Amino acid sequence: MRPTSNWAVRLYDEYLRRPDLIRLATWARLERRPAGHLVEETDRMDHDKLRAIAEAQAAGLIRSGDPFDLMAVVIAMSMAWSPVSNVYSATADESAELHDRRRALLHESVTRAMTPEKKHSN
Repeated sequence: MRPTSNWAVRLYDEYLRRPDLIRLATWARLERRPAGHLVEETDRMDHDKLRAIAEAQAAGLIRSGDPFDLMAVVIAMSMAWSPVSNVYSATADESAELHDRRRALLHESVTRAMTPEKKHSN
């Protein structure tokens, strides 16, 4: 579950470093592929991630559910402050403390969302 949380934080950082990439992906979604997968099946590069999620599920480390759906949730959470957010778009120019606070919140939130139900301590 921590690798998933760490990956979400790395995505957050990538959106800060390369806002152009997320904007291009959004443009492609709006203009070229408004529904379904963003890229053709033969061009998708998420097979290793999906396999890793399935293996972590089998080991009881990540909650049950379709691996693609879990990956989509993690990506969506990582985009909360991205250039395509309809709430707030962060920039690399903001304070390090602010980014650290967001990274910590993102890490904890993804960890909680991906933790198997039996491991919740409520």
